[in-house]
Amino acid sequence: PSVFTPNADGVNDEVFIEYSILHLLTPSPVEVNIYDLSGRRVRSLQVAEAISGRFRVAWDGRDAAGRLVPPGIYLAALEIRSDRGTQRSVGQVVVAY
Repeated sequence: PSVFTPNADGVNDEVFIEYSILHLLTPSPVEVNIYDLSGRRVRSLQVAEAISGRFRVAWDGRDAAGRLVPPGIYLAALEIRSDRGTQRSVGQVVVAY
């Protein structure tokens, strides 16, 4: 869901960021990060190399130190660097309690 409630009640405790990579034949760097609205990185979810395929990364509403983030709007950013340049996609995620 775009709004999730990471309160350990077993319902919407995680949000899943799903993405597809097309036409990438050699492994290239891929990053998925969560940012607050001031642009500060809250958590790095994935730093890896990937080729074409479908991918899914979960976020449990915690920051890099393992603390639950305050309720609000966050940005999920996907960045792929290849020989054709850097592609970036950003979507919003809402945390509520």
